[in-house]
Amino acid sequence: MDPVDKTAILLPPKRPISGGTNDGARPRRYDYWRTGYCDHRPQGGGFWVAQAGEYHCKPAYVSRYPEHREQTQFFYHLAGNATFSGRGPARQVRVGDLLIIPPDHIYRYRAPQGMKYDWFALGGRWPQLLGEKAPSITPLDYDPEIVRCLVEMREILILQQSGYTLRAIGVFYQLLARRDEIAGTPVEAESVYPAAVHDAIVYLQQNYAEPFSATETAAATGVSPSYLRALFAKWLGEPPRRFHLRCRIDKARQLLTERPRSISGVAFEVGFSQAGHFSRIFKQIAGIPPSHYGK
Repeated sequence: MDPVDKTAILLPPKRPISGGTNDGARPRRYDYWRTGYCDHRPQGGGFWVAQAGEYHCKPAYVSRYPEHREQTQFFYHLAGNATFSGRGPARQVRVGDLLIIPPDHIYRYRAPQGMKYDWFALGGRWPQLLGEKAPSITPLDYDPEIVRCLVEMREILILQQSGYTLRAIGVFYQLLARRDEIAGTPVEAESVYPAAVHDAIVYLQQNYAEPFSATETAAATGVSPSYLRALFAKWLGEPPRRFHLRCRIDKARQLLTERPRSISGVAFEVGFSQAGHFSRIFKQIAGIPPSHYGK
């Protein structure tokens, strides 16, 4: 069987031929744009998320140095063909590629037929966790989790609620973690937990919305349910079922802080069938009812 062409079935959603955040105006080189800004450096921060946006570019689009010359730029390519050229041979940028351009780097990023991308820029110094200060293109395919991080980062900068600069940096770290996960970047340090506990934690975090099953959790780790319970009691101080509930509530707290939602909707999304049961568990773990969270 021929491999499925992801670029043909996972295209970004269409946007209206108007948009932006500057009173509806848009530059002539975009069909659609929406951008958030951070105009100040947070105290004690060596770098911060200065801008984040979504751009649908018209044919003959070009971005080049010295545009944003003092910022570290990230382009996540969503549609269309593009070429990046800098200090070296030109390279093609394809759907799902993450392009990183360091500050003060002479470059040209162009798309003769137009393209779509999510983009953000860091102000301040070059982050050391990015490694060598040089342009890079990482193929990630079209990944919904990467897109979620970029959309969340953009909306945080647009809304500018209290603490938004730190929230935006937090999402930036989530994006890098997802990049490393997809790209298979080697982990430098080993987990302090035994392998069975580590695997169970990952399994329960990934399956927070599913009903808890001691048998299935143990099967995912290669040990018996009773032995896994003993390991959790020793290393985490709680049984796997309780840890699974906390994973659900952690996700619920994230959802409640992103934007206004109904309690029943959040309960269903994290795996509870009854809002009343969800509210009781939420208060036990979080200390306050979900109706008060985020206010």
